[in-house]
Amino acid sequence: MGKRKSVKTLDDGRVMLNIACGTKTNWGWNNLDFSTYALLAHHRTLASFLKRIGLLSSTRYKRLLGVDPGIIRHDLRKGIPFGNNTFDVVYHSHFLEHLDRRAALSILRECYRVLKPGGILRVVVPDLRILIQNYNVSFSALENNGDVTLDRHLDSVGAIFDQMVRESPRGTTQQPPLVRMIERLLRGDAAKTGEVHRWMYDEYSLKALLSEIGFKDVRVQDARTSGIRGWDRFHLDINQDGSVYKPESLYVEGTK
Repeated sequence: MGKRKSVKTLDDGRVMLNIACGTKTNWGWNNLDFSTYALLAHHRTLASFLKRIGLLSSTRYKRLLGVDPGIIRHDLRKGIPFGNNTFDVVYHSHFLEHLDRRAALSILRECYRVLKPGGILRVVVPDLRILIQNYNVSFSALENNGDVTLDRHLDSVGAIFDQMVRESPRGTTQQPPLVRMIERLLRGDAAKTGEVHRWMYDEYSLKALLSEIGFKDVRVQDARTSGIRGWDRFHLDINQDGSVYKPESLYVEGTK
């Protein structure tokens, strides 16, 4: 796993880890990701230059400014770069579904390893049950001439399958032609960047997976509830305005 990283501690003494965090970071936590954002967060002058010459959009630059400047750039395929029993909380959101089932087990074992006894793992994934319910509702409405458009029904299909089959990363497809070409050369397709979904979870399958690893008291929460003290003030599943960050998610916690 290479060199161990130093850790940040909250004012109350707790040590918190957010892996595969993307741009959703709390600056008091230890945030870890392998994205370009995690690279540019340590090179803000370069990021500003890329924005000026049009290779980094204003939207992406603004998003970058919200990223923890102390973010750790690390490839999780090499494990979590911290020692045993280090953290009071480990959290990851919309990450596990990007791993095949064997890799998912491996990363959950790593989460268990770095948690202190009594520590909490919080896992957030797309909720397969909700996605299927949305599809069934739109299908039934169309079948019964209800107030649902075909576009809305097709959106419900895409919500299940789009990230399983897409070829280009969503962010890349929204860029100017030159930027798209450069990103395709440097980053590769959606599979190479890790954007493709490899599996989907519902309440029962995810709870069973955590229990298999050895987590106890495994239970479903929602965006605002948690066994983690003061959860709402970290603004990871809830935005600053109080809205849910990623609706249609499943929230499951387990204790080491």
